[in-house]
Order: sequence, then C-alpha cells, then structure tokens
Amino acid sequence: MTTATSTARVRRPAARTAPAERTPSSTRSARPRLTVLERPAPRRSALPFTLLCSLIIVGTLLCVLSLNLSMSSSSYEISRLQTQSRTLEEQRQALQEQDDKLSTPQELQARAVALGMVPSGETAYIDLSTGSVVGQAPTTGTPPATAPAPVAPVPQASIYDQNEPYHGMGNEGR
Repeated sequence: MTTATSTARVRRPAARTAPAERTPSSTRSARPRLTVLERPAPRRSALPFTLLCSLIIVGTLLCVLSLNLSMSSSSYEISRLQTQSRTLEEQRQALQEQDDKLSTPQELQARAVALGMVPSGETAYIDLSTGSVVGQAPTTGTPPATAPAPVAPVPQASIYDQNEPYHGMGNEGR
C-alpha cells in the first residue's frame, strides 16, 4: 500500500456550509443544535469517608474503654494494697507493744528465774597485764535462801481503751 492510497482513505471533514435562514416553519422541523460537552467527572462515593470516620470513632471508643478498665483494675489493686498495709501496720504495732512489754526489767527477771538463773554475786575483773583476778572470784551461782519477792506483773499497755475499730483516715467504713 502506498501513501497516496492511504491518504485517500482518510476521511476529510465536510466543508461547513452557511446555516440556512430559519423561518418559523423551518425551526420546528430543524434538528436541535448539538454541542460537544466535557464528560462530567464521576461522582465520588461517600463510603470511604464514612468508613474512615467510623474507624476513628470506634478506635477512640476502644482506647477509652481500655483506659477505663486499666484504671479500674489499678483502683482495685490500690484499695487491696491499702487494706493490706493497714493490716500489716496494726500487726507491727501489736508486735511492738508485745516487745515493749517483754523487755521490761520485771519481765526479764521473771523469765530468768523461770529458767533457773540466779542473780550474780559481786563483779570480778581480770587484770590483763598481771593476769590476776581483781575482786572476789566468781563462784557458781546458788539460789538465794529465800525466794525472791514476787514480781508485780506489768499491766498490759492500754493504748486502745476504746473498742472502736480503725476505719482509716476518713472513716470510710462508717
């Protein structure tokens, strides 16, 4: 195929002719004038935007829910630890009172006598430079001929005279 024949096949635009004068009768029968318009842009769907907003709202709600759950569990843990701390503090105070009671001289003497211990005699010292004993040499302890005077029992510490239970600083249990 040659170039001359290929150009012959190309369709040439038809020459424009001047529009005919219109008369009232010819306007009714004439075809409407058509023009080429741009193709309208396709309308975007609102679905992606709606899904994005929904995901943001659901994500926010899930974050708030998880924060509330963690705060709630932390609150219960704090409450449990405060109760345990109060209990341990009361036990510590009770043990301190018992220790104070058992450390009194009267209580120590009574327990020593119950174990069979006797009071010591005079005190003797060893002079290290000479190696001699200064004072009366200690002898084996012998129980006194008379029984020691009974020791008056130490009364219980009466710190807690009231029978009112402890309810914390704000009396939460009332």
